[in-house]
Amino acid sequence: MSQLRISLLIIALTATSITFSHENNKQLSYSISAVEKSKYQDINSHFPIESLEKFLINSPENQEQEMFVAEYLADDEKRRAIIYPVPIQNEEETSARNKNKHHQYRQEKWQLLSAAVRKHTKDSDRFITYWDNAQRLHLFTGRIAIPEQPIEKAFLNSEEKSFWKKIGNGFSQQEQLIIFTQCLIGKARDAKSCLSQLYTDAGDNYILMSADDMAHIREISLLTGQGLPLETRLFSTDSDLHGQIKQVREWAREGEGTGSYMLQPIDENFVRAWRIIDPAFEDSLLVSLLPFTTAAEKEFADLKLVFQSDWGGYLSLYHIIN
Repeated sequence: MSQLRISLLIIALTATSITFSHENNKQLSYSISAVEKSKYQDINSHFPIESLEKFLINSPENQEQEMFVAEYLADDEKRRAIIYPVPIQNEEETSARNKNKHHQYRQEKWQLLSAAVRKHTKDSDRFITYWDNAQRLHLFTGRIAIPEQPIEKAFLNSEEKSFWKKIGNGFSQQEQLIIFTQCLIGKARDAKSCLSQLYTDAGDNYILMSADDMAHIREISLLTGQGLPLETRLFSTDSDLHGQIKQVREWAREGEGTGSYMLQPIDENFVRAWRIIDPAFEDSLLVSLLPFTTAAEKEFADLKLVFQSDWGGYLSLYHIIN
């Protein structure tokens, strides 16, 4: 498989991943501060939030990014989850809210997903997803989702490891994330058997995918030991929608591009486009379950789409059929 080839690999923090760069001796630094929960709208979580931290990151590109991490208790155990709080609207905070509309959009889609999960699934069901989705889903619904934490192997240096260990409430010693990522890069037709090691016998099993999972591409490559035939580019949202889609389609077909692409919302100024440069990878589970243009043509015997949000299919939930 082709080596990992990612253009402009500065994954936006709004997509829950950061790239730590040592180019030109520049390092990403961050600060942590406690914030008042009362300044943000209620996220309607299953568990009450005990505290809320804001990570303010200064990237090598001199861009300031925010990440919010909620801390809560479940069965007397301290848990953490990355969330997208929306400021309460008043005169002083209207500009801040408008600036962070991407937080509002993400929060709205997670609310819709959580409502569907609470209504249509059982407490005994299990959700297989990336670790940050798993933490959020547990906070919002109380449902069991795995894997619950990141793995140290997914990060390259001590700076990254220290940061994500704090964000993720420690590192997991289990192999669940490695198994999941191996299944993601494998063929979609093999997903049911590949994921079977992660199933529960107590209820049904589901796969939860988010467009923001693409922020973990480098981690997936490190965990699986394989390069992934994907390339990415940022496109400005300044142009009209039809003009933007035309630009993305042309780029998706250039050179080695297969023509298959997906759009990952970043913020109100940019959208990140991903394209595939190996036709065989179009049949991978990762590409088949995310809103790539070729995924719409696929039908699965063992997987049933039971929920998909708008905003470009940002969140998708699949039931694994027994």
